[in-house]
Amino acid sequence: MKKVIPYIASNFKKDKIWMRRTKPSKRQYQVVFAIDNSESMIDNNSGELACEALCLITKALSLLEVGEISVVSFGEKTELLHPLDKPFSDNIGGSILSQLAFKDKQTDVSGMVSFVVQMLSHSRNQSINFSENLQIVFVISDGRFSNREEIRKFIIEAYSQQQLFVFLIIDHPKNSNSILQLQTISYPNGKLTCSPYLDNFPFPYYIILREIKSIPEILADALRQWMEMISSSFL
Repeated sequence: MKKVIPYIASNFKKDKIWMRRTKPSKRQYQVVFAIDNSESMIDNNSGELACEALCLITKALSLLEVGEISVVSFGEKTELLHPLDKPFSDNIGGSILSQLAFKDKQTDVSGMVSFVVQMLSHSRNQSINFSENLQIVFVISDGRFSNREEIRKFIIEAYSQQQLFVFLIIDHPKNSNSILQLQTISYPNGKLTCSPYLDNFPFPYYIILREIKSIPEILADALRQWMEMISSSFL
């Protein structure tokens, strides 16, 4: 996974460095992409950028052959669009994109997290060298959802099984519609309280994306930090 970081940062340029053979890693990386297929992705003009983000990251991972890739969509329900045990290619990527209509009326994030946690746990149990599996989930969404406490419980379960969830928030380009402008309302001790929407976000690891040109640099920096965290905490 470390070789993915400079490759993404270079805007996916093929040079002689990437043509060299490297020693195979003992670790098996399993990467899942969960794409929000709800209609809010259209309302916030996030659907196109979400597809671009998916294409960029899967391209880097598949070209560098760092492990297995799976894709699921979620909205009213979670659907498996590509399983871990099948090779990923450009043709498959195109087929996946054609299945994203962004028409679901609801966004069941807790159901998606539960689905992915179970899928990865099953895959790890089926692996001979299951202790070497490093499992990462990239959630690509506009970040608008409810049921935070239920989601948080599933995230805690995921971390206990060495599964890292990373949330890529596809934000609206206009500041007035940005997720950073959203507020949540609560009533602690019966008193009305407003707080920033992201203050109690159930995903500890997230980044905000607004434009396609910033994706390589932001993801490269984020991956670098997460790899350091995983090395020190999970392994």
